[in-house]
Amino acid sequence: MIFVIITIGISFYIVFFWKWRKNKQAFYPPGRPFIFGHRGSPENITENTIPSFQKALDEGVDGLELDVRLTKDKKVVVFHDSDLNRLAGVDTKIKDLAYEEIQKINLKKGGVVPLLDDLVPLLSDMGAINIEIKSDHMFHGLGVIDPVLDFIEKNSLQDSCIVSCFNPFVLWRLKFKRPLTIIAFLYSKKFIFHSLFNMEWMLHIRPDNLHIHHDLLDSWIVKWARHKGLRINSYTINKRDIYHKAKELKIDGVFTDNIEYLK
Repeated sequence: MIFVIITIGISFYIVFFWKWRKNKQAFYPPGRPFIFGHRGSPENITENTIPSFQKALDEGVDGLELDVRLTKDKKVVVFHDSDLNRLAGVDTKIKDLAYEEIQKINLKKGGVVPLLDDLVPLLSDMGAINIEIKSDHMFHGLGVIDPVLDFIEKNSLQDSCIVSCFNPFVLWRLKFKRPLTIIAFLYSKKFIFHSLFNMEWMLHIRPDNLHIHHDLLDSWIVKWARHKGLRINSYTINKRDIYHKAKELKIDGVFTDNIEYLK
């Protein structure tokens, strides 16, 4: 009986009172959310391409959000989908092609798939960058971790790069390999009792941020994460009224497809 009481007490403390140390993120502006160009400026130029990222910066975003995957020859490319069907009409997966083959494929709306390293010339023009590691299933995506960490180190982005993922195993591995990396837990609604599922994983991973869809900004999980000291960034905000709601709720950052939507 005493053991049960102690266990309940410890669990209560962990869920409601325990807080973990967070990595600093000094790039957030005072008085308003940090604005990330979600995959660049996809409403204007093909998503996740260098021209799209440049367009977003020209429009005035504070920083950029992008997705990364590994090619067959272990190159880190900036691409969201697992295959090229939606953007190029090619029903082949990124992981089954070498980068030299991918480079020859023109995207439907123009542009080509870039390497992560192709963003280096743009880094000085942004306050922060969010790299989302794409993972198609629970044990996928681990291979891209080391190259992403090398990219962060090589370009001195330790204090201005967030690495996010929906896959908790990827985040756990990131946390283990480099605790000083700014880690964002991407909230998933795919599971029964998803709020409890996400809370449980956040307690295990101890992320710095919670990244969550704007439909859930009023949910208890956001209030709980805020109480735990996490930064809250919300996606994908393309309406002025939702942006103003995010400001009123003192959300730390927002992801948008076009900054003009928010003006």
